[in-house]
Amino acid sequence: MAQSRQVEIVQLERVSAGRTTFCQAQSSHETLIAELAPQQPWELFCHRHQTDQLILLRGSLDLVVLQNARLERITLREDEPVLVRIPPGVPHGAINNGRRSAMVVNAVIRHGPSDPRDFRSRPVPAALRPQWEALTGGPA
Repeated sequence: MAQSRQVEIVQLERVSAGRTTFCQAQSSHETLIAELAPQQPWELFCHRHQTDQLILLRGSLDLVVLQNARLERITLREDEPVLVRIPPGVPHGAINNGRRSAMVVNAVIRHGPSDPRDFRSRPVPAALRPQWEALTGGPA
């Protein structure tokens, strides 16, 4: 089966047991937890052999993804549990516009070895800079 080249947003089913709420864990090769401080500058990253599966645990966060030659904003909130699946080759970035840190779980699926370029920020293409500034409120 071929890998999708589109970002997917999957509603997560929640199950409550007393005071605890559960969401289904995602299959992965590696699980990372990231804490994003508020008001950090936007950056785009592109993983060559990795699918990111992001679930926001705390706070709020805006993802920006570049697909179909357009930048798209995906807003994540802790009270609306979703999984965002970003396939390899899709440039993406995140910003926390809130007043407190945001915490995200990334259930990474590896499709090959890590590449050092995967974690270097990428410039926004010149043709998309006006759209970038409209989405982020700042220069590329």
